[in-house]
Amino acid sequence: MKKLLLIIDYQNDFVADGGELSAGENAQAIEDNIVKRIKAYQKAGQDVLCTLDTHDASDWKSLPESKNFPLHCAEDSDGWQLYGKLAEMELETITKTSFMLEQTDIDWMVRQYDVIEIAGVTTDICVLQNAIGLYNHAVNQDLKVRFEVCGTCVAAFDEASHLYSLDYIQRILSFKLLSGPGAKV
Repeated sequence: MKKLLLIIDYQNDFVADGGELSAGENAQAIEDNIVKRIKAYQKAGQDVLCTLDTHDASDWKSLPESKNFPLHCAEDSDGWQLYGKLAEMELETITKTSFMLEQTDIDWMVRQYDVIEIAGVTTDICVLQNAIGLYNHAVNQDLKVRFEVCGTCVAAFDEASHLYSLDYIQRILSFKLLSGPGAKV
């Protein structure tokens, strides 16, 4: 069984103090849990992939996202880099330029993996959007992918949004909720 741990946007601008859109302590609190999941996946010989939300200052104002958020994760900036311990690990990354991965990336993921587990930030924006995208694409292609999420490996700006989104991911999208970062890979 081939598995993927997909870590969504665990970047300085979303996690670090002073990041342009930082979820702050909520996002920082899940760092060790994410590292445990990464190590468990690596030990089991499974794949780990981190998304890098990526924007270009030169065309930021033309994007719909700019109406709600300040420029963040400008390519090659400090805010664009993976946060903390993840930055010190040799992890494979994939670029995304909006809330959700491109359809071509989602397509190869749901075709290549039997299980996809998501982690990262923020539960109520990019984690949720990618969960919806992955789920819908797999269902529409009649692919039997099992989706999982560990509630202690995702975080949002506030607890209410986090809990609502986690409930939606579990209840509506049928993601299996894992018991903790030590859950079997």
